[in-house]
Amino acid sequence: MSKSKVVFFNGNAQRVADIFCAMAPEGFEIAYASSKLSEEEKIKLLQGVEYVMLHPGVISGQILREAKSLKLIQSLTAGYDKIDLKAAKELNIPVATNGGANSWAVAEQSIALLLALYRRLIQCDKSVREGKWREAISGFNTFEIAGKTVGIIGAGNIGRKVARRLKAFEADIIYYDPSVATDIETELGARKVSIEELASAADIISLHAPLLKDTWGLLGKHEFSLMKPSAVIVNTSRAELIDQEAFLGALQSRRIAGAALDVFYQEPVLADDLFLKLDNVIVAPHTAGHTSEGWTRRIDFAWKNIQRVAGGQEPLSAARKD
Repeated sequence: MSKSKVVFFNGNAQRVADIFCAMAPEGFEIAYASSKLSEEEKIKLLQGVEYVMLHPGVISGQILREAKSLKLIQSLTAGYDKIDLKAAKELNIPVATNGGANSWAVAEQSIALLLALYRRLIQCDKSVREGKWREAISGFNTFEIAGKTVGIIGAGNIGRKVARRLKAFEADIIYYDPSVATDIETELGARKVSIEELASAADIISLHAPLLKDTWGLLGKHEFSLMKPSAVIVNTSRAELIDQEAFLGALQSRRIAGAALDVFYQEPVLADDLFLKLDNVIVAPHTAGHTSEGWTRRIDFAWKNIQRVAGGQEPLSAARKD
């Protein structure tokens, strides 16, 4: 009996490919290649392949139209904005995300970024190393999460975990999500609000929504005009959820107090990016979801999803195709 073919386009270290191979179930012929291959090289590699695993989650319509045997596009990421969903829908190829397998990692990084911003941890580290004891701390430029109102944008796997952790810090939770998320309300007492109310009421805004046509530029000039001057934004989702010009202007003018960013409008971020020049912004290189435990969970979920489709079932965590 011939084996089903699976290809993993890997943009990470060899160690991730090793986990992919080590966790492979029987009955599959596996291969992996760099995600940096050309379109032509990827098309050639996918001939006769039934399942493709992606990290980063990027694949074009041209590739999909040439991959005649493909039965599932399985991304190891939560986002799917760089997969040609229109082509996938036309070709009836299901697209699946990682099923929240990286949600613990991203939630913890969101909290870490917030604490680093609120407690000026990067400035503290720098000043101590330079022999400037306590010069970074005035006693009035660091803050507590307790008692603050946190606005969660996107109450999915990650957003709910962030809310749960912030509730442990004694914060009040409000959230915006076009879909119903009753568990965040019943478990945490969170209140669903409009995006305008969230912008005006929140001391802390944390973004965890997918990038879709109806979430692109969700926070813009109008929303920033409603925010408190003390408000801070944490973004571990997608930069394009926030209008770039409005965001930059709000930070430069101190219309809002600061931001912690794991995502950028251009990645890798350029050295002259204006966000890097602001002293009220801390940054990370889009690695919120990268942990040792997380890779194992992601790949385990992906293989189980491939096995579901191979057995005639629908994949779990299917992406929206609108």
